[in-house]
Amino acid sequence: MSNGQYQLESWITRAWYDQSPGWLWCLLPLNLMFRAVVALRRSRHLRHPAAPSPVPVIVVGGITVGGTGKTPVLLALAKGLTLQGLKVGVVSRGYGGAVSDSPIMVEATSSAKMVGDEPLLLARAGCTVVVCQRRARAVAHLAQNTDVQVVLSDDGLQHYAMARDFEIAVLDAKRRLGNGWMLPMGPLREPASRLDEVDWLLVRNGDEPDTGFRYRPNEFYHCATETTLTIEEAVAHWRNKRVLAATGLGQPEQFFEVLERLGLVPQRHSVSDHAELDTSTLESYDAEVIVVTEKDAVKLSSLAERSVAPRLWVLRIEALLPQRLIDTIAQQLGTGGTV
Repeated sequence: MSNGQYQLESWITRAWYDQSPGWLWCLLPLNLMFRAVVALRRSRHLRHPAAPSPVPVIVVGGITVGGTGKTPVLLALAKGLTLQGLKVGVVSRGYGGAVSDSPIMVEATSSAKMVGDEPLLLARAGCTVVVCQRRARAVAHLAQNTDVQVVLSDDGLQHYAMARDFEIAVLDAKRRLGNGWMLPMGPLREPASRLDEVDWLLVRNGDEPDTGFRYRPNEFYHCATETTLTIEEAVAHWRNKRVLAATGLGQPEQFFEVLERLGLVPQRHSVSDHAELDTSTLESYDAEVIVVTEKDAVKLSSLAERSVAPRLWVLRIEALLPQRLIDTIAQQLGTGGTV
């Protein structure tokens, strides 16, 4: 995506969440068309529901455009269910990759350009991941070729061709539903009433004990040497150094604010969600330390990575989910117990 396209995207996002200017009403005809299409798809699903999946499917998705933290939630959920003794698989559309209608098993050595950045991140974290434009086919592939007992869908609330047994919607406490309008007048992919139908609502940085979740920074990882620093060690070493925070997240300010709360004062550099960081641009910054997210790191090719490797660090985080959510899913799957 060009810089001009990124600026346009940022401008529209600010209009949805921060300003809601009058010019958005010019998009009303497109909004009405989008609402009609969504309603038609929903009606078709209710009349002809998808065939049951061969294994239980849990969808971790959202009704807003942009990042809300679904992938860290999915990772934490996979970890929690694995600790319950369940064998967990993951399906994804593979956004940003060259994914077709044929299921592909993602390996740790796969290319983000082929399978997408988030599926590759999940695979490198130890998940069994299959990508396919049609998630139902990915679920079937997992059921036929692995011994998984439950499948987590990375996004897919709106993918009604895939049957599901449990839906988790993820929201951001600060942004919520923006101006409350559906696309393109606002950020909603479905009406707000859709949230009344899901089994669980998770709110990033929310205060309610059963729905709120937060990120916990765990460590910094040095790509070139595969060494790590604790959060305390990194902050102590970098407090007086020139630090650059660079990312291609849907909400880059979340990443920047995490680093600032740790005591760092980084320069900020962001690109569009899922876009690859340009290493020549990173080199142009007079920074002694460059910090990226795990999602960004999987997109850096080995050649490009070497050009910034001495200064490149990855912040590893963990989503802390409500214990009751893990227990509820485990009980419904028949395992019981606590994580």
